[in-house]
Amino acid sequence: MSTTPTTAPTPQSSGGGDAARTKYARQIEDAFESAGKLAGSALAPTDFYQQFLNRTLSAIDAPAGAVWLRTPQGFLQLACQENIDKVGLDARRGARQCHNEVLRQVFQAAPPRPVLLEPNGRMAPGPGEPGPVPPANLTDHFTLFAPIVTPDKQALGILEIFQDATHDPRLYPTFLNYTFQMAGYASQYHSFSNARIAAGVEKTYAQVESFARQIHSSLNPTEVAYHVANEGRKLIECDRLCVGIRHDRYRVTVESVSGADVVEKASTHVRSLRRLMEAVLQWGEPLTFKGEKDPGLPAAVAHALDDYLHESQPKLLIVQPTRDEREKDMTKPARAILVMECFNPPEQTEPLLQRLDVVTKHAAPALYNAAELKRVPLKFLWWPIARVQEGLGGKRRFIAASIALLVAVLVGVMAAPPSIPPFGAQLRMEAKGQMLPVEIAKIFPPREGVVKEVRAKPGQQVDPNFELVALYSESLADEYNRARSEWNEQSSFVSEYTKQLQTNLSKEDRNRVSADKTVAEGRSKKAQGDMEALDQQYNKVNNKPNSKGQANNSGPGHFRAIAPDFDTRLARELGRSRWTVLNDDRRESLLGRTMRPNEEMLRIGNLEGAWHIELKIPQRNVGQVLRAFADPKKHLINKDPVKGDRKFLDVDVLLSSQTDTSYTGRLYRDDIAAEAVPNKNEHDENEPVVTAYVKLNVKGIDESRWVPRNHFITGLEVRTRIRCGEHALGYTLFHGVWEWFYEKVVFFF
Repeated sequence: MSTTPTTAPTPQSSGGGDAARTKYARQIEDAFESAGKLAGSALAPTDFYQQFLNRTLSAIDAPAGAVWLRTPQGFLQLACQENIDKVGLDARRGARQCHNEVLRQVFQAAPPRPVLLEPNGRMAPGPGEPGPVPPANLTDHFTLFAPIVTPDKQALGILEIFQDATHDPRLYPTFLNYTFQMAGYASQYHSFSNARIAAGVEKTYAQVESFARQIHSSLNPTEVAYHVANEGRKLIECDRLCVGIRHDRYRVTVESVSGADVVEKASTHVRSLRRLMEAVLQWGEPLTFKGEKDPGLPAAVAHALDDYLHESQPKLLIVQPTRDEREKDMTKPARAILVMECFNPPEQTEPLLQRLDVVTKHAAPALYNAAELKRVPLKFLWWPIARVQEGLGGKRRFIAASIALLVAVLVGVMAAPPSIPPFGAQLRMEAKGQMLPVEIAKIFPPREGVVKEVRAKPGQQVDPNFELVALYSESLADEYNRARSEWNEQSSFVSEYTKQLQTNLSKEDRNRVSADKTVAEGRSKKAQGDMEALDQQYNKVNNKPNSKGQANNSGPGHFRAIAPDFDTRLARELGRSRWTVLNDDRRESLLGRTMRPNEEMLRIGNLEGAWHIELKIPQRNVGQVLRAFADPKKHLINKDPVKGDRKFLDVDVLLSSQTDTSYTGRLYRDDIAAEAVPNKNEHDENEPVVTAYVKLNVKGIDESRWVPRNHFITGLEVRTRIRCGEHALGYTLFHGVWEWFYEKVVFFF
């Protein structure tokens, strides 16, 4: 959808050149920093977009721009603009309608992507419904569009920038990328704004819901009390919250103190707190202390309060008995109690008390459930277990017998034969590799020579016998010149002898001249054959001038390296293909360099043909693979009337470019090398590996498990797992441990 200028405009002082690129790079970095701050601010949308647009335009010296946002009805509406009336949208008939059609196409594009339109340029039609007018930019400016999207990639608006056509053409892709990234900051602003709005409304509900979920997640009194104390303190926003539970008739246990990992029950502070809780529970009414003690308090409560204030000096203290609705007997104290303390309370304490009531209502049933469960012996559940424990001779023997039984069951499950469906598991051997075309060729010089020209560019597609590299060899020139000199000399002799035979010679002289002519003709043919052999062997370049009238690299000593023919069998199966140059640009490193026949110059591959994975199977895993091929139950057979029966194993393939999807390949037995070669691993240690090739996208594999052709990248790293058949679950999980034990222990003896 994007276009680039077809003619290079004259660079002005405001664009083009290294100085301009450096200037804009610095301004763009500053714009990104400013946009990031604006995106995280709490500005109103109108103020944000006005500042955002001004900063966006100033960074790249753009004369005009606009921000379009989606309305609730789904239409685009102008949110803010800068000098958009000066770019000439109304100067031509239909210009604004074409501009609106571009906005519609960009807004409806799926997935959203940026678009660059040159002056008076048209946009390629999208997959959607065409409009009444073509999408086009009928102004004298470059127009850049970038979508503003939601977190789920839905279009929310468009950032539009008009840029002068006087800049260096190489800067416009940079401007487009800059516009796209700035639109991303606008998207972040909407995300943050929505989050702030939602957080302001749902914060209290979320905190209460999280608090209720946590305190009801356990029935252990101590755990519940710690959740109530720590999470309740955050919800109330007080300084300290303590929780006590009455397990006996009158005695209270201080279960938790907010901020404390352990409650030291022997400390004077905890003991005075416990006495205060017990006194208030016996009283049965909430106690509120705001700096002055109420003279109407019961004597026991007042005494306990004085003792506690001697240990702690809160300015606001509330002791709240927590009674669950299931506690029907009002003559008994409540099951739990909360103590809230504030050392610097706010002037308005009413919100604080309301939040305490919320915490109390939610904490009451949780604390009651935990306390009641602790009191219930549950004999009908634990009595059989206790009888078994007693019969075994005590708790330790019961635990030991339980562990032994568990281990026996686990060993039975691990050692069960794989023929039993629930217990068998597929043994998979890991190996790394790289993706390569099946047909790949390395280009070497036919003989030693100096590189004169590299005619293949990276990614270029060439036909077989295409001249890839032109070279020159002085020794080849000498051989050719010697053969040509010999041919010229003997040809002249043949001509001379022919003339002599046309004169009146004696019979003896005629026989002698005829014999000399025959010898000269033989030598001439031999020299000519030598020249033709050199031409054929080293692919001599034709002596034809190029389009500019200059001679190619030709003549004696010049030879070439060409692309080979395809394998005839694969060519018949896959149809005619073309080679693709796989290397990067090597002209700078090859030109003028003397290359020997064993030195690789280029590498080409048939990317349109079949592909496979070149695996490096570690030596510790190759034994399991070969064992699977040897066992008829652990491998599969591909029956082919032409190629014969071939053993193979399925291979799970995971591409580095797509780590969330696995594919399937096939490893045939005859595609595994019979030699292990050293290979450096991640720790830079030489570990012997066996090379193997995994076929991809072959008949017999479900097409849904084929690797998409757009992921065929030469040299792409691949992780594989070779399926080596069903084994016992324990062996599948711990085969490495068993092999190590056998090697280090059993084999040692």
